[in-house]
Amino acid sequence: MLVFNNKIYQLSILALFFIIISSAVQANNIKNSTVVFMYHKFGISTYPTTNITLDQFDKHLEEFSKPNYNVKSLDYILDIIINDGDLPDNTISISVDDADRSFLAAAWPRFKEKGFPVTLFVTTGTIVENNKNYLNWEEIRQLKAEGVKIGAHSHTHRHMSNYDMEELEKEIEKSNKIFLKEIGEIPNLYAYPYGETDEKIFDLLKKYKYKAAFGQHSGVVNETSNLYYLPRFSLNERYGKIDRVKFAASVKGLGVYDFVPTNPHITENPPYIGFSLLDQSLSKSLECFIFDSDGSVENEIFKFNERIEIRLLRKLKNGRSRLNCTARDKKNNWRWFGHQFLL
Repeated sequence: MLVFNNKIYQLSILALFFIIISSAVQANNIKNSTVVFMYHKFGISTYPTTNITLDQFDKHLEEFSKPNYNVKSLDYILDIIINDGDLPDNTISISVDDADRSFLAAAWPRFKEKGFPVTLFVTTGTIVENNKNYLNWEEIRQLKAEGVKIGAHSHTHRHMSNYDMEELEKEIEKSNKIFLKEIGEIPNLYAYPYGETDEKIFDLLKKYKYKAAFGQHSGVVNETSNLYYLPRFSLNERYGKIDRVKFAASVKGLGVYDFVPTNPHITENPPYIGFSLLDQSLSKSLECFIFDSDGSVENEIFKFNERIEIRLLRKLKNGRSRLNCTARDKKNNWRWFGHQFLL
């Protein structure tokens, strides 16, 4: 006959209770967060919407060199998230779209000196001999040999959501064949031109074994993010001031899941917008903002425990529009979720 010490039994039950509670809290917290930055041109002020001045750029690199940051490659952060690992605190990643000539002339020497990994998303149709604006394949091979990760950025840089499935397959296959010929491999990462996409493109990229794909909407990558529509903070002359960069680098993921509409290419206008939060306590301080070509779109937010519904008070204008939702967590960190719609 077993005799239990009542006090020990009570302590054991209490310990088990705390283990269960701790596991539940961890399950409802965002485990990983990483900010991905996006550049296009460097030191070419005739294109201010896609250019970063070299003075701004040098300040960014000085900031990222501080010991509180962990600058990691896109492959690294994706592999950690996909495999449910743990990212270092304050992880950031750097990407560059279009393979502008200024990347080789001005940006890569600086990145290389700092030892920062960079992904260069290349539009294959623009990489031709004697193009004064973009790199050539010999230069891209040189960059790859020096450690630059090459990603895909379509063949024609057109608005991909306007394509039918046959056209999309031709676009991807043509790009893949050129990559295979010129650099000996097909990239496993994709960046959408203009950040525009839809569900049929998600499915196609999965079919062609892309690991992940990136838009051009602000936000933080975390474990609940859609791997085929990942956010990036765009840095240009207007949005490249060092205070904004510091703030963007410090934000954490909001932990959004079950987001609707599931297709960024919307047909219902205004769209019904809804999502759930991994950490329900964030709903208390949650604010959401929607912008289209006419500016801010008035909306009402309804909060039902972890479920959030946003009702727009007018229709969205044709073209791209963006949703940004932010909240403060218990540690006073800013949490950020972004999404882009196309109508």
